[in-house]
Amino acid sequence: MFGLETGECDPLASAGRWTTKRTGLLLDATARVAAPYGLIASGCHWSIPSLRGIPTEYQFIGGLDAAARLGRTFLASGVAAADSWFQAGRDPFRFLEQTLKDWIEAHGSQDIDSDLFLRLGLVSDLDPHGQGGGEQGGNEMYLVLEPDSAGYVVLGPTLRLLETVHPRLPTTFFDLFTHALNRWVRVYDYRDAADRVQQLQEWYASDPESENVELPDVDGATPKCLHGKWNPLKERSVERLLGTVRNLKIRAMLEAVLELSAASRKGARPEIAEPAREQLMDSNPPVPALLSVFEKHDAIEGCFDEEAQGMLECAPEPNLIVPLQSDDAASVRTAFQTLEVAFSVFQQGAHLIKLMMELVQ
Repeated sequence: MFGLETGECDPLASAGRWTTKRTGLLLDATARVAAPYGLIASGCHWSIPSLRGIPTEYQFIGGLDAAARLGRTFLASGVAAADSWFQAGRDPFRFLEQTLKDWIEAHGSQDIDSDLFLRLGLVSDLDPHGQGGGEQGGNEMYLVLEPDSAGYVVLGPTLRLLETVHPRLPTTFFDLFTHALNRWVRVYDYRDAADRVQQLQEWYASDPESENVELPDVDGATPKCLHGKWNPLKERSVERLLGTVRNLKIRAMLEAVLELSAASRKGARPEIAEPAREQLMDSNPPVPALLSVFEKHDAIEGCFDEEAQGMLECAPEPNLIVPLQSDDAASVRTAFQTLEVAFSVFQQGAHLIKLMMELVQ
């Protein structure tokens, strides 16, 4: 058959073709000739494999084991809920992030966010330049609190109202308010502005062309009741005054500032170990979480606006740093108990800020 080796052929069912047992070539039963695709070798060719069922994205994430260990410690400490693990898709990083988010919401974030714009983070390295200083700490990690921007409060109308009750009440109120918040975050007030003016005076003293430079009049913008004439009252004296006050607005503010002061004393700001402190040597001071002025657009606010231009020239130190051991459930509980005190202070502070701003025209 046209040069092909003959052999016994088996019919192919329902097809007019035959195949030789020896060569496997297809034959055309009608024309008695070999089919062309049986004579020509198929050759080499490429085929596209199916990707069905294969993940389309892969990621390499460093620190996965450390995140998983910390997540387990969070569960053991009672800070994290087991349900969050499944909600996070069994991703350790998402689990830690969701745990912080849930904790913040459970501790008054909605009340705080309207007046204090704070951000809570969890880091293993305090070095702002990322030069590996945190690797020496082993299991030590840090909860850090930083402001996205400074809150704003005007105290002048409040101080004038309090002065009608007692001449020492304005300085008492200011001292209680700023001291309670300053224990946990930085408050920029007239004292910071006065330091700024003094610094400018020293700079300009050696410049003969600076004689006509006009510096902000911080002293003139500060109420006389804060010029050192009066010493603050003790808190028990303020509590006694409450019984004589009939103005509901004044009563509300005095009660709020006493609650704020009490909340601030329920915990101590944690100490940072020397190795961690060394990582912050090249950092700028913490940026203010709150700007406290006496009137809108006064000299204190002007000093803050001018000084704020250089606050981020170097990475600032966080407002609050709370260390913890990632493998120690008791350490994690203690860290979050400290944070709970701080958030209680912020919640009370935000409430008091609202009361004071209601008096501002």
